[in-house]
Amino acid sequence: MPFYGFKPNPKQLVVNKAKALFGREVKVDVTGTRPTPLDCKRYGIPTGVYYVECFVGGKLIATTHTKNWRKAYNLLVIEVEKAYEISLHRAEPV
Repeated sequence: MPFYGFKPNPKQLVVNKAKALFGREVKVDVTGTRPTPLDCKRYGIPTGVYYVECFVGGKLIATTHTKNWRKAYNLLVIEVEKAYEISLHRAEPV
């Protein structure tokens, strides 16, 4: 992929990585939020963190959370790569 002097935002980096691994035609949704303390309790995460999720084809494949929102998206890229590797090992031979 050519680099033309600008860097995509962290959310777009997650989308680009997911499309590169799972295919360009698949629908990728990345969501991020700073949940309320009640939501944090429901998710089982500490309060005051930024929570991000990645859906590929409508299926949740990766989540992560940290206090810094930029770091949360960078960690999500790693989780997407792990999910792709796991999906390769689950693949059935044809």
